[in-house]
Amino acid sequence: MNGDDLKTAGQGQASDLKTQAALTFAKAVIETRGFVSDQDLEEVRAAGYGDGEIGEIVANVALNVFTNYFNSVARTDIDFPVVALPAK
Repeated sequence: MNGDDLKTAGQGQASDLKTQAALTFAKAVIETRGFVSDQDLEEVRAAGYGDGEIGEIVANVALNVFTNYFNSVARTDIDFPVVALPAK
């Protein structure tokens, strides 16, 4: 991952097409609360992801949602530098 990729990663963008497909699918999982369309699945599979890898993408999304909710409720102190996202 290069510097440009790091800048755009927070916005769900990648220069690598396979990585972009995973990010797009992860965003679809979030936006549909897991009720992704057949087209979403077809697109991530067409990018080269198998069922196991798709399961890993879903698991990572779920884990991040869980930890974000937990930390929001617990009002966890951030003890590392906050990443500033580029302006849109």
